[in-house]
Amino acid sequence: MFKKPPGIEDIFPDRIEKWNFILNTVREVFRIFNYREIIIPIMEYTEVFSRGIGDETDIVSKEMFTFEDRGGRSLALRPEGTASVVRAYIENGEYNRRSTCKLFYFGPMFRAERPQKGRLRQFNQFGAEFFGSDLPYYDYEIIAIMDMINSHLGLGNYSLLLNSIGCQQCRPRYIADLIQYYTEHRESLCQDCQRRLGKNPLRLLDCKNESCQQLKSTAPVITSYLCEKCTAHHAALQEYLGTGGIAYEEDPYLVRGLDYYTRTTFEFVSDRLGGQNAFAAGGRYDTLVETFGGRPTPAVGFAAGIERIALLMEERTESDRLDVFIVYSGTEAYQKGLELSGRLRENHISVDLDPASKSIASQLKKADRENARAALIIGDEEIRENRLTVKNMETGEQESIESEHLVHYMESISTEGR
Repeated sequence: MFKKPPGIEDIFPDRIEKWNFILNTVREVFRIFNYREIIIPIMEYTEVFSRGIGDETDIVSKEMFTFEDRGGRSLALRPEGTASVVRAYIENGEYNRRSTCKLFYFGPMFRAERPQKGRLRQFNQFGAEFFGSDLPYYDYEIIAIMDMINSHLGLGNYSLLLNSIGCQQCRPRYIADLIQYYTEHRESLCQDCQRRLGKNPLRLLDCKNESCQQLKSTAPVITSYLCEKCTAHHAALQEYLGTGGIAYEEDPYLVRGLDYYTRTTFEFVSDRLGGQNAFAAGGRYDTLVETFGGRPTPAVGFAAGIERIALLMEERTESDRLDVFIVYSGTEAYQKGLELSGRLRENHISVDLDPASKSIASQLKKADRENARAALIIGDEEIRENRLTVKNMETGEQESIESEHLVHYMESISTEGR
């Protein structure tokens, strides 16, 4: 018997309704904010990610799935979406030289990580990227998109963490002091952080090792080093969030795990996810387009994990529900049920029945298992009087209706249920 590789999931129908509910909700919110969809390739040349994300990040140095093509070029399965979107934006003429550009995407990502709750080797994300302005309004807009998605999906008990990591002008002074601080405590660092100290000191603030976490609590904070422009940018973003009614917490050590960020970084987190508590995150990356060979173009974006969001949702959503399950008794009632199921489906009402069932009781049990809103019961009396009995599967109440009113009746209760 074949088995799937570790860290890769099959998504069966009992989860796909929730999955599609998430995707449809996300797509609608992006439409509201005037973002348009882009489809990016699953694989890229490895340098797209090593240059964009950073050679010393854990993603590039430890977690990418890479291989060589027949020409000897190194390819990688994409571990994240931003670098691919930036590459596509530049390769396609900076998307026809638009002054500003709003894009969103869906798709699988791949990282060679140790599988655990909320962390897979093949996982799915959606994300958005804005190109063309360094105004803090667009940082706010990106955050507001995810906040609205959370609201429309009914997510609760989460926090928005916010920070600014400065720019190329003010960050070097902070990094110098950070290196000095950690050098004085080098013996307490884990092996990975001892290596990072000389190559990528900001990553020290990402380490989950207990001793490194303790050191972080007294490390210098970057907000004390921000230049005048970065300070004003961060203050303006905070004002936008306040005006928009979006609650947040300042986290001066939030640097994210990617090298391309400038100024704003943020995470949406929930303690219900355990150690991997972020389910959406992003920030500003004003130098990445230029790094990829494009014109200097400020940009900001975010990505969110679909599997992690699904874990935060209730086990079932209203979108999971079957509108009606047809319950019948006898051959004539079965034929009537087939006729009615066709009529209902033509009117976009979901219907199911079981041609192999024998008793009314067993069919009603199946209607309950299928999470139907209503059971449509057809027996000898209903056939004789050209009426139908509709049972509300939540309350148990039953109502008799005329057959010709069925579609209108089901449309009304389906709309109420949604």
